[in-house]
Amino acid sequence: MFLSRLVISDFRNLEMLDFKPAPGFNVIYGPNGSGKSSVLEAVSYLALGRSFRGYNYQYLIKNGRKSFSVFASVNENHAALTDNIGIVKGRGEDLQIKINGSKVQRLIDLVDKICVQIIHPQGIELVTQGPELRRNFIDWGVYYSEPKFKDLWFNYKRVIKQRNILLKSKASDFEISVWDDLLSSLSEKIDEFRCSYLEKLNVFLSAQCEQFLPKFSLKFELHSGWNKDFKLRDLLAQNLEKDRVLGYTFYGCHRADLKIKSDSVSAGATLSRGQLKLLVCAMRLAQGLLLKHETGRSCIYLIDDLNSELDSNSQKILLDNLKQCSCQVFITNISREMMLNNDVDICYVGLNNGFLENS
Repeated sequence: MFLSRLVISDFRNLEMLDFKPAPGFNVIYGPNGSGKSSVLEAVSYLALGRSFRGYNYQYLIKNGRKSFSVFASVNENHAALTDNIGIVKGRGEDLQIKINGSKVQRLIDLVDKICVQIIHPQGIELVTQGPELRRNFIDWGVYYSEPKFKDLWFNYKRVIKQRNILLKSKASDFEISVWDDLLSSLSEKIDEFRCSYLEKLNVFLSAQCEQFLPKFSLKFELHSGWNKDFKLRDLLAQNLEKDRVLGYTFYGCHRADLKIKSDSVSAGATLSRGQLKLLVCAMRLAQGLLLKHETGRSCIYLIDDLNSELDSNSQKILLDNLKQCSCQVFITNISREMMLNNDVDICYVGLNNGFLENS
């Protein structure tokens, strides 16, 4: 998968950017404030319907403009078929999505068309912050490799939402128990998919961590969200009163966490910021390599501020591994100088104050 054309308008300080990215590496360079990170942010918004930098969409619309838009032509590897996808987001308006000229209502239809991996300075939160980010990390991989997962997850979200509403409304034990069988069944199936995925991912994680962090013994273990020595259905019944007090369901796959340990201690508490950045690089690369191995599909890598907390040796390891992925890469950097050989397809995109200088 790669973008063969990218058009961004009125996104942050980017008034109009229209260029044809290389299927390989795309180096977005320029001084601070030139709009480099905004290019990556626009691609992530196109793929995910949100900014990886966590900003409200209002801040993404260029001052004095009513909306921003991002459009791209997406090619599935080297197939002749091209999908034209685009989004428009106006102030106080719902996100408008178009795929091949037709309006679609569901963001998930957009997510199916383009998958991205993002490595950025705040990305170490994947390891240091709460379990939701790590659940999303695992679910990203399961989603793109297991077709049945999508319906399971949406059904589970519907069921857990309904059960929590009943808990807060003081519904009878019987009314709540009606949902418990379905919730436990869906939760166990989702857990099976996650465990199976992590088992396969661990092979790639071990290889990547050996390159990026050879002096550390790292382990990745999935905690399912309940004690699996007991049946989830029984735990739900036994803890019903606790759930009523809390106002939400305490046990289930929505409480899962990917535990990452270095020599039996939490990696988030022991590794330095630079080492955490290397760990996140290893995790993101491992996912991309597994996706390619399992499905033949390539994801798009967005690398914001390559130099941030990575020394020259670590940068070389990252770039060499990205080349092995045979995927499209967008990298931001102050200068166009990169440790890339001439054996890869490279597009250089220079920006200054939000305008294209050359490519």
